[in-house]
Amino acid sequence: MRENMNGSALVMIMESGAQLRRGLLSRLGRWLVLVILCGFLAETALAEPCCEQGLLFRLDPEASVQPSSWLFGTMHSDDPRVTRLPAPVLAAFDSALGVVLEVVPDAAMQEASRAAMLLSPDERLSEQLPPALYQEILTALAERGIPQAAAERLAPWAILLVLSMPPASTAPVLDLVLYQRAVESGKPVVGLETIAEQLSVFQALSLEDQIVLLESTLRDRAQLPQVFAALLNAYLDGDLATLMKLGQTLAAEDPEIDARLRRALIDDRNRRMFERLAPILQQGGRFIAVGALHLPGPGGLLQRLQAAGVEVTRVY
Repeated sequence: MRENMNGSALVMIMESGAQLRRGLLSRLGRWLVLVILCGFLAETALAEPCCEQGLLFRLDPEASVQPSSWLFGTMHSDDPRVTRLPAPVLAAFDSALGVVLEVVPDAAMQEASRAAMLLSPDERLSEQLPPALYQEILTALAERGIPQAAAERLAPWAILLVLSMPPASTAPVLDLVLYQRAVESGKPVVGLETIAEQLSVFQALSLEDQIVLLESTLRDRAQLPQVFAALLNAYLDGDLATLMKLGQTLAAEDPEIDARLRRALIDDRNRRMFERLAPILQQGGRFIAVGALHLPGPGGLLQRLQAAGVEVTRVY
């Protein structure tokens, strides 16, 4: 960690951003969902029926004699309706020889997440933001139980994550449920990405971009409960098409920021995960869990896998 903090202050930060504490929620956490909801996928057309509906897909590479693998779309939520795995998902998970997540949420990853949230020792949030925005941020964070002394140490992008998520609870999110279940059952767990790769997306944002996104997040904060409720309902229905259409709900104002974030958060990550899935699928018998919004669309994992000769069959 870059600098020691008062223990209770750090606890308050991490409790307010519990999803972030759990590995920035692989998918770069719920802020990734928010970014996707900000219109970056609004123009994407769905071309294949298999990619419009479903959360669990069986994967059978061409000419492979290995057991089938499974691709499961997750939502980074601690809602019991999400974390209570349906019978087909449980059956696929239990039959798998190993588990593949976006990142492995172990202690090292969580420590890296905590450290990355903090500004360097000689930096303060009040020096990074315009005075009026800084005061708005302090008020918003105070509502989450984060005092000014702790807020001063947070990087602006970390505040984006905290404010873009519903208030956290102590229950584990779906990603962590899957990880814990894998560990308890003795299944090996690997990640498609490293935490450094995920964090680099946020750390690469210029301060100017972070300020624009903070202003947008504060302005749209009142809409988030309705947006997440709609997102939750679509997820529970396995409706990938509607999940993508929700991208039109919160429109970001700066098209240049939109384009950069889309490339970094969606396109580049889909490409990277697909490339790393190839040798994993040849092993067979893997349960692969990634954010549901990585599945559909022409650049999504489902169509990439189909184009590579993998038989994709919807199971649930």
